Parts: sequence; C-alpha cells; structure tokens
Amino acid sequence: MNNIYVAFLFLIISSSSSFAQIDYNQTIQPIFNANCTSCHGSTSGVDLSNYIATVSSVGSQYGVKIVKPGEASSSPLIDKLEESPDVGDRMPQGGSLSNSDIQKIKDWINQGATEVATSNEEEIGQPESFKIVGNYPNPFNPSTNIQFEVPTASKYKISVFSLNGQLVKELSGSASIGINPIRVELNSQPSGMYVYRILATSNQGINLFSGVGKMILVK
Repeated sequence: MNNIYVAFLFLIISSSSSFAQIDYNQTIQPIFNANCTSCHGSTSGVDLSNYIATVSSVGSQYGVKIVKPGEASSSPLIDKLEESPDVGDRMPQGGSLSNSDIQKIKDWINQGATEVATSNEEEIGQPESFKIVGNYPNPFNPSTNIQFEVPTASKYKISVFSLNGQLVKELSGSASIGINPIRVELNSQPSGMYVYRILATSNQGINLFSGVGKMILVK
C-alpha cells in the first residue's frame, strides 16, 4: 500500500468521529455527573441527572429541547458547551468541558442520542451486514481490541499501517457470526495515529467486506 492510498484512507475516515456507537450511561452520564449535575440535577428546568431527563429537558433560553437527535449542531446543549454560545453564558459555569468530552457528546447526539449502544441487528441476535464497530480502548497503550461484526462465518485479515504507509502489523483468522474483538498489540511502535484495514472473505476466498478505521497509540 503506497502513501497516497493511506492518505486517501485517512481522508475517508477523518470525516467520521468514530465507528463505535456511544453508550449514554457509560460515556455521557459520567461527564455530566462530574461537571453539570451539581447545578442541573433537579426535577425542574434543565436536568442532566439521567438519560430520560436529559433528552426531555427544554432550555428556557431556547424554548426547545436541548438535545436534537441526529443534529448536534442544532442542539442547544452543544451551543451552551462551546465557546460564545448564541444565548447566555457558556456552561458549565466556572469552567468548560474538554474538547474531547464535547466531541463525545456531539458524537452521541449525531448517532441518534440513544441510551444504550445496541442496534436492531443485536436485538434480534442476527446482524444483517458487515460492520466495523471500532477499537477499544482508543487511545491505547500498547494494546487495543479491534471489533467488527459479521452476519456469517468468515475469514478475516487485519492490516495495521503507520501514517507513512508502512505495514506494522497483520493478523488473520476466523470470525464467527456477531461481534468479533481482535486484540492488537503495538509494543514496538512509536506513539501516533495508525490506520487499520479489515478484509473479510468467505471460506472459498471470495471478498465479502473491506473497511478501514483509525486508532491512536499513546506511550
């Protein structure tokens, strides 16, 4: 794989913040608990104490619900968390959330602002398509689990590339129906961003799926 192709892969995946769906209770509520619920944890006004309260709260300064599923840029919650909000002062008072935490909340809203990170495929126990779930943890040191979902038993090959297009790791094996976590270690590699490519094939060698993701190694 040459450098131009790797650069093209990064352009594709950089437009998406994450392949993994965000779980509200595991990722978003802890942010609110640490920064917001001391002021916004009541039963009136904006209440960020739990999922139902958060998605039901109406901002009195905006006159609409603070969360607009699928549209972070139009959600009053995001407007209040970022610099120079359209209405009133930036929240939380006396400080501000990190860019990383704000991005997690944006991603959660853009993914539909659901409570639990599940899909219709998982609910019925049979995925309908091939899908990259993402890798966890991310950032990582020195190992992470790359997760992908397959609707049928398959063969897989995971190739990990550095930013300059160098192949630094390659793993292959068999994938069962559902989500498959594959452990990847980059002990000997320097900190930085890496691209991984997943190729799934049938037992007869027919290509079924190919996708890419990104991950960050921090030492």
